Amino acid sequence: MFKKSIRLALIYFAVTTVSQLVINKEVNWIDNITIYFMMILIRWFYNWSRVPYEWNKDKTEKVSKTSSPS
Repeated sequence: MFKKSIRLALIYFAVTTVSQLVINKEVNWIDNITIYFMMILIRWFYNWSRVPYEWNKDKTEKVSKTSSPS
């Protein structure tokens, strides 16, 4: 789950750092690193919140299958 969270944030960090270096000739490291970690945390929390929903969805499907008459 953590690998999914870090991929987008790492791409954003790399692109932003390179673009700032090319355009401005200086990099705002604190801003880039802060946004990088915030993106990781938001994405990690989103992925974490999806797991219980999917687990509950599987649970209700099993219940509906067992309660349906054959």
